[in-house]
Amino acid sequence: MTNLPAAISTALLRAEVDAVLADWAWHLDHGDYDAVVELFTEDALFVTGAVELRGRSAIKNRYTERLVVRSTRHTYSGLRVDLVASDSSAAADGRPAQVRARSTWVNFAANAPVPVDDVGVYLVADFDDVLTWCDDDLWRISERRIIPVFRDPSRAPVTG
Repeated sequence: MTNLPAAISTALLRAEVDAVLADWAWHLDHGDYDAVVELFTEDALFVTGAVELRGRSAIKNRYTERLVVRSTRHTYSGLRVDLVASDSSAAADGRPAQVRARSTWVNFAANAPVPVDDVGVYLVADFDDVLTWCDDDLWRISERRIIPVFRDPSRAPVTG
């Protein structure tokens, strides 16, 4: 990225971050929890409401502990990508070591298998993510904070 013009480097960085977020939504919505957790660092922090999870296994358990089949589709917009202010390090190719991504997500959800006739919005939330450039040349989510804005408790996941 070092030899690229700044506008192209910024666009490439944004596209790389967008791909991680899109992969998270796709894998989660299609029940591939192994792929979901691979998008996180080993020691990732995941905070949603009063729930705080640390590490891939805790994050995976969040999804696998559900008692009924859950159908979801996640969409997002308003992606903002910024350098982490306290981080001055960079990868060999000039990528920053960490970036902050902020976005607004909508989660359509039902506690039933697809196809579902009763579709509704479970949650609209702001996501505040920190992504870290890892040794295997991939961006991974090292911190995710989900800040609910609107929620329909009747559509919440059923867990044990």
